[in-house]
Amino acid sequence: MPKKQNRAAVIYYPGRVDLRKLRSIVESIVIPLGWEPTLWLKTEADETGAVQALRAIAQKATHIVVAGGDGTVRTVLEAVALNKSAVTVGIVPIGTGNVLARNLGIPLENMRTQVKRALQGIAHPMDMGLARIILEDDTRVEKLFAVMAGIGFDAKIMLNTDSARKLKLGWIAYAESGFKQLPMRYQKLSIQIDGREIRSVRVLTLLIGNVGWLPGKLSMMPDASLDDGLLDVAVIGPRRIWDWIDFWTRVTIGNNVVRTTRAGRKLLDATANVKTLENLTSKKIRVMPEELVELQIDGDAIGLIKEAEFESISRAVSVRS
Repeated sequence: MPKKQNRAAVIYYPGRVDLRKLRSIVESIVIPLGWEPTLWLKTEADETGAVQALRAIAQKATHIVVAGGDGTVRTVLEAVALNKSAVTVGIVPIGTGNVLARNLGIPLENMRTQVKRALQGIAHPMDMGLARIILEDDTRVEKLFAVMAGIGFDAKIMLNTDSARKLKLGWIAYAESGFKQLPMRYQKLSIQIDGREIRSVRVLTLLIGNVGWLPGKLSMMPDASLDDGLLDVAVIGPRRIWDWIDFWTRVTIGNNVVRTTRAGRKLLDATANVKTLENLTSKKIRVMPEELVELQIDGDAIGLIKEAEFESISRAVSVRS
């Protein structure tokens, strides 16, 4: 049986990437290796990555390189996972947050290193989260996500962040949007973890994550893993000033410094205040808001929802880094 030929497909977000530089780097790697001609597929306003991924698979691509942000990466990974394709996916991060790339340890500045890892890095099986959503108008949709879903204040920030400001300011645009949403509103949610007893929580934000680290070395879910078959949950609801001090201490110094030792981890766990930040793990979590609440998935605003269920899909895709 003849050996299968490798072929790269580059899915890129036009206007955000130096295409000439990217093309030069990709070809300098694949041509000496004797790979099939590279496919170049740009995204469109109404085709944000999924269609391009399916075209790449249909044209026998073995390696997909996504030059885009978390939203573009999500749609590509979703298409690959649903297709159950063996194609590997690599990332050239050019988005606002680049959260998945950060959690994979991909450098954000060196494009040659990014491309080399995307094409020749070690392929890792990666879980994805499946969100089953009931929208405001009772429409039911399903979406896969690679990074995290957020319900409440963080989703409201995503919904109200201007895309032009994101292009200009990057991650700072989210902070700017956050200030505009003040005063913060707390949401009452009923949550059910893995089919157990339903409990009520009052939160500012509920995060359901496949990864734990955000830009600025912040982590609400420091134990989240891309390949453990579980989703991590952060119930965030600080109210008083000392709750906020505890919260910011934990997600910065606590998780970056104190938690790196066994004694430090025990200390943080022993002094955890569930009214400030409660961490849970689950295979499946059902969320039932008392009233309509905003939802975001991998940084893209979904809008107002009535209910959602999130489930971990183990080893859904293969990612190079």
